[in-house]
Amino acid sequence: MLQPPVIVQTDHLDQGTNLRQTLSCLIPTFLNAIKYVPPREVDKKALRISLLDRALQSGVHLGTDDASQMRFEAGLAVAAEMYPLHPFEIQIHIGLFTWYGFIIDDMNAELGQDLEQFQTRLLMGEQQPSALLQAFADVLKMTKKYYDPIVANLIVLSALAFVNSNAIEIRPQYHTIVLSKETVSWPYYFRDKEGLPEVYTYFCFYKETCPDIACFLPAAPEMGKFINLTNDILSFYKEEKAGEVRNYIHKQASSLNQSPLSILESAIMETVVAYNRSRAILKNSHPLRVFGSYRFPIVTPGPLQLSLSMSRPEPKAGVPASECVWISNAHTW
Repeated sequence: MLQPPVIVQTDHLDQGTNLRQTLSCLIPTFLNAIKYVPPREVDKKALRISLLDRALQSGVHLGTDDASQMRFEAGLAVAAEMYPLHPFEIQIHIGLFTWYGFIIDDMNAELGQDLEQFQTRLLMGEQQPSALLQAFADVLKMTKKYYDPIVANLIVLSALAFVNSNAIEIRPQYHTIVLSKETVSWPYYFRDKEGLPEVYTYFCFYKETCPDIACFLPAAPEMGKFINLTNDILSFYKEEKAGEVRNYIHKQASSLNQSPLSILESAIMETVVAYNRSRAILKNSHPLRVFGSYRFPIVTPGPLQLSLSMSRPEPKAGVPASECVWISNAHTW
């Protein structure tokens, strides 16, 4: 029987101490429960060159400002470190998708109504109005080259939901939504649309190595939840320090009239259960090895973050420094 990890209640932990100290023991408990192993160092030079070259051919240029550089580095790290066993061409595909996705997410206000019309133009075979959106559309069209048609469809559908979520976020009406106990399903519903969980789940299973979709399709909902909530858990401290409340944790806290820390603790338990269910479903199959190689890379934070950046905090009184790991630079797509 699957069991969630034993976690000290955050409401008690937080009394008389600060958020950093509270999470300095809560987060390692989570990482241990999901058997987290940092990705190995990989040589990204060839992939870096190829990503820049492909983007340049599509009219997408890498800016010299810090934000542009971080978006690119995040896309590079996701492709190289999250999917280390994938063929080079598929890593390029994933890297371009992620890099362009970072830009769309970070610049949705500037892209404006072009995001609303992205799906229609794609379906009608029309040219997108900007080099970025056209390049993103071209990447989506190439998905079928590497993935089973059914899997490619699921990836594209998730990507379209992501673009549409960005269009929703810049609508003034979106910011007038009132959360209550009756809207309890809304925060995760929207999180699931904007978070690309199916994209990064199905990116694991390219057709040459996983031709039997029955081996991994049943695990997709659990893997998606694992991806979504892990991002929210690891971005919690950074977003709290920044005063960010437009995220799943805070929205769910408002709906349920609970503290964000309480929601965080529930998210940790849900994520561990989802992780264990994923492994149980994939047991004794080749897709389990693929899922087992999936790692959150250590990269510089950006607007989209499927990664960790760990450093040691000052330990709490009575807690050895060796038992405390800190997630200092996580942010969320």
